[in-house]
Amino acid sequence: MIVKAPYILKQLIDYRQHFTPLVDHMEQHHGTTEIPLRLYRRQVRAAADAAAQAVSKREGERVFQTLAENNLEHERLIVRKEQARGTLMFAPFVLEMLRHFDVSRLQGLSQTELEDLRRGLNQSLDAFEQLPLTFDDEDFCDELRLLRRRTQDTLANIQASVATLGAQSDRLGRIVDYQDIARLEDAAQTREALRHINRIYQRHILPALKFLDPQTAFKQGIPAITAIYRIADLMRDAGLPELDEELRLAANAIHVYIKDIDALRRSLERYVRQNQRQRQQYDSVESAFNRLREATEALHDGSLRDKYIPLNDPAIRRPGTFAGIKRLRLPGLDWRDIDHRADLEEFTDRRIAELRDARDQQGSVTVDPAHTGLNEADLARQRRQQEVQALLQGWQLPHGCGDLHQALHDFLQARLADYTLYDLLDALDWVMARPELGYRARFCHHVLAYGELELAYHPLTPLPTPKETPHA
Repeated sequence: MIVKAPYILKQLIDYRQHFTPLVDHMEQHHGTTEIPLRLYRRQVRAAADAAAQAVSKREGERVFQTLAENNLEHERLIVRKEQARGTLMFAPFVLEMLRHFDVSRLQGLSQTELEDLRRGLNQSLDAFEQLPLTFDDEDFCDELRLLRRRTQDTLANIQASVATLGAQSDRLGRIVDYQDIARLEDAAQTREALRHINRIYQRHILPALKFLDPQTAFKQGIPAITAIYRIADLMRDAGLPELDEELRLAANAIHVYIKDIDALRRSLERYVRQNQRQRQQYDSVESAFNRLREATEALHDGSLRDKYIPLNDPAIRRPGTFAGIKRLRLPGLDWRDIDHRADLEEFTDRRIAELRDARDQQGSVTVDPAHTGLNEADLARQRRQQEVQALLQGWQLPHGCGDLHQALHDFLQARLADYTLYDLLDALDWVMARPELGYRARFCHHVLAYGELELAYHPLTPLPTPKETPHA
């Protein structure tokens, strides 16, 4: 009996907890797409047994027959089955569905995978620069379908990567924060969690930030976001505004995840520092222990004779080093239960975030850059923001203003030295935070070009204030 694909997928979803081991097998074997037949059959039997216990024996038989391999092959849910090797291969969307059931089982995008996505978008840009941009050309239509699939894959992969990296970071962070490192088993779990956090930070977080940053310089090609924007420019110049807007919205949807990745980077930095500090401490303890062991082995011959090490031996030249097991007083190490430096850095980061929230709610808060612990570039960025806010203290909306972006651009361009569109974005954040003003977005697409940058936006029309609203 052949069962149709919708009902097969429904059974997979209903009994999804029994098929997550298939995802575990793929991840343990470096992302292989081949599933052993015996593993799949075992999980089908487990799902059938669960259905028989929960509903009835007849329901268990129905589940077993529905998920039979010949049904999945007939409905193209299994694309390859090799009896000799004892393996089968699911259709790609079935694997993605199984992975989607538990986000913590997913793996974040690696640098190689991100580079493959970026290279694909660069290839689409090269193709559109050489093709006639018209729907009458079949090659153009084929490339457009491929571009849409690439942007969709990029957005879906970035979204899934952010979700799984966030879930894994929370789980590993709880292990590090709540384990008792005085116990041997907990200390081993903490070291393993810190090692995994460092791997996530180096192999997934930092490459994702470079991929999503339009300012990243690559040896070959341009950033993925920039490639999509340039294709959108080609569509606009060719008189295809619908495709122009579609591509810009897709690029914005991808680029917005840079905030989530940066938040993960900040939350994991203290664990990465702790990982480095613990490795240094363990190396120091191990070297001291090895010195003591070598000195002991040089004196002992297997008996208890000469069991004492001379006081002038280099291994114990500092008696306080091995004075009991409670504290090891090694130079340069802090064995206290509290790491005051890490706590101070964490408090500073949290305090800066609180001040920024207060500034967004109240308008402006003066922050002393000398006490924020920021680098030189961040300090220059803050001084520039304060300069823009000082210019806007007495600024009033022009009468009949229909485009807030253009009005601020004209005002700042005439009064601010070395003006860029980044200053316009800071000014927009500050002006729109004023509680007495309201705005309404118009559903049309404007592009503001200045210097080497372009800003695509929906124009904002200020709403009339209570004083301006005519009385009935």
